[in-house]
Amino acid sequence: MFRDTLELTRSAGSTDLVIGVTHLGQDLLVTLVGGEAHVGAVALGGFSKRSYASVLTVPDHRDDVIAKEAASRISKELNCSCAVIVGIHVSNASEQQVSQIVDASFALVNELIEALK
Repeated sequence: MFRDTLELTRSAGSTDLVIGVTHLGQDLLVTLVGGEAHVGAVALGGFSKRSYASVLTVPDHRDDVIAKEAASRISKELNCSCAVIVGIHVSNASEQQVSQIVDASFALVNELIEALK
């Protein structure tokens, strides 16, 4: 059954990012989207004796780096299983814009973890 939800936002230059979480029992369903929202990658993270994460990526998308790291961090810090869906698209983004988006994404992940502790 669904439980509490939480949503946090952050700007990365001209791109707004939104991370949301829904509790599924003790586990989490996390979405991180920005620009033209879509499903670019899905990662499953867990923590037993060590954290692990597996990822599926839509061809020609780069959302997998953020999804896998987010799933790994969240599961390790919160000792839970989590599914992370990432879809961030900005047409013709410069390398600087991509860097800002990646940095802001990880900052949102850290903010989410702190909010859920």
